[in-house]
Amino acid sequence: APLRITVYPVTESTDAGVRAYMAALTAADFRDVETFFAEEAEDYEVELTQPVRIRVSHAATALPPALPDRPGALTIALWSLRLRYFAARTAWNDPLPTPDIQVFAVYSPLRSGSMAMPDSVGLSKGLVAVTHLYGDREATERNHVVLVHEVLHTLGATDKYDPATSQPLVPFGLGEPDLQPLFPQQFGEIMAGRIAIDWTEAVIAGSLDDMLVGPQTASEIGWTR
Repeated sequence: APLRITVYPVTESTDAGVRAYMAALTAADFRDVETFFAEEAEDYEVELTQPVRIRVSHAATALPPALPDRPGALTIALWSLRLRYFAARTAWNDPLPTPDIQVFAVYSPLRSGSMAMPDSVGLSKGLVAVTHLYGDREATERNHVVLVHEVLHTLGATDKYDPATSQPLVPFGLGEPDLQPLFPQQFGEIMAGRIAIDWTEAVIAGSLDDMLVGPQTASEIGWTR
């Protein structure tokens, strides 16, 4: 059956533009996310025409717990418990049916034309993601790259980039690992988040149209055996 995903827009910003953007969000604003999952699943012969269905709820009235400043095994474990409790309490207060995956979309103003994405996180335990996005139509397509990346984390997908450099790993972080010559790549692997130009340079994906689900990710989320 399709996975039900509820997106909860939240912000701590007083920016009127961000708040208006959030208030206007509906499920229709995430159709390209649903389309991405459908098209990629079809490539792996998944027998679902619509693998995910997205709804938008404004039931969350506070920000989810922030990641600890000094992450360690204990602090991360405690933060995870707090986040999962926060998610459960939000679901209890939501008139919509309880979803399979909850995404807390934390929106901030788009400053000085910057399109850089703040850190986000997706937890397979509890099926909860926190995505840090920009509350501006200009950033919508790149926001959705981040959102899909974190949703896939909740399903068990692992990162496909070097955490020290953000460079996509070869071959699993490449959209087309069999391309000859190998670089520049035309597409990126969604769990790498970037498109490799050469061995040391990569660019941020402009939209989900630039991204693919690679074989390793497909295996991790159960699309292949």
